[in-house]
Amino acid sequence: MEGRVPPFRLRVGKKHSPSPWAFGFIFLFFTGMLLILFLRSPLSEIKEIQISGNQLLSEREILRNTRLMKGVSYFHVNAEALEHALETLPEIKEAHVRKVFPNKVYIQVKEEASIAFFRTSAGTVYPVLADGSVLTHRPVSLWREDRPVFEGWTASSPAFKLAAQKLAMLSTGIRREIRVLKPVADHEDQVQMLTRRHHLVFVRAADLHKKMSYYPSFKDHPRGTLYLLQSIWFSPETNQNSS
Repeated sequence: MEGRVPPFRLRVGKKHSPSPWAFGFIFLFFTGMLLILFLRSPLSEIKEIQISGNQLLSEREILRNTRLMKGVSYFHVNAEALEHALETLPEIKEAHVRKVFPNKVYIQVKEEASIAFFRTSAGTVYPVLADGSVLTHRPVSLWREDRPVFEGWTASSPAFKLAAQKLAMLSTGIRREIRVLKPVADHEDQVQMLTRRHHLVFVRAADLHKKMSYYPSFKDHPRGTLYLLQSIWFSPETNQNSS
């Protein structure tokens, strides 16, 4: 019997597509390399810092307290940490920090209102904030005359803090009418004020923000003393030199 040779058949194996894990690994590898290159390049460094809302604090003081400077990495800037650092300062009421990719930081602060000045017995003058704090680390040589001055007080006394807090509650217009605030020697709960219209006003510190709202009704009176106590009355100044 004649032998038969079976025909040769080339078996072609089934082609398999590359694993998606391989694509994922390659993608992550190159992404990581690009990220490392970016972090080490000058492109990720802070190049612009803008500060707004500051009057008491200088830009240098704000940067010093936040330890923020140009050239640091954008990714090393923690906005919340910067806000917390700024809000621990007595001058700042609120702080907002915004990062803009890839190299900008915006700082906006809202300072505590400086409502008056505090003059010591030595003549040194400091700003007074709305909460009654005296910024003894920030003496001023020139000050705006549209703000009243506390004289003869002890900065740590409760009476002073109460008077300052109530003063801050007055409207700006009435507050500008006051030149000087002094304690009353025999009445620790009272405040003696000299106005720009040469009126002497006596009022209890706790009632200062309420009773001084009556002052516009008296401000056009001639020189004299206004008592804004339990009763309200005005005593004109007598001219002893007149015949």
